[in-house]
Amino acid sequence: MKLLLSLTLVGVAVAIGGLVHGGLAVGVPYQDPTPAQAAAARVSVAISDLAMGGGIAMTLVGLVGMALIGASRLVNLKASSYFSGH
Repeated sequence: MKLLLSLTLVGVAVAIGGLVHGGLAVGVPYQDPTPAQAAAARVSVAISDLAMGGGIAMTLVGLVGMALIGASRLVNLKASSYFSGH
């Protein structure tokens, strides 16, 4: 459970980092960029998109994993109380 919580928190941090990177690295684009500047901006956008997508994926995996573990524990608790007669 701690691993999934850590994965979720790291995912949020990576997604926020990608968002900040996109805002700082690309920010306001040049009005008439040179081909080199346009290529650098495309690379920065790709890095930002990759970080945000990976962060969102890690967050979702962590949240779904925690939900599944919680549901499993709830079902096991109800089943054990049902079979023990309580």
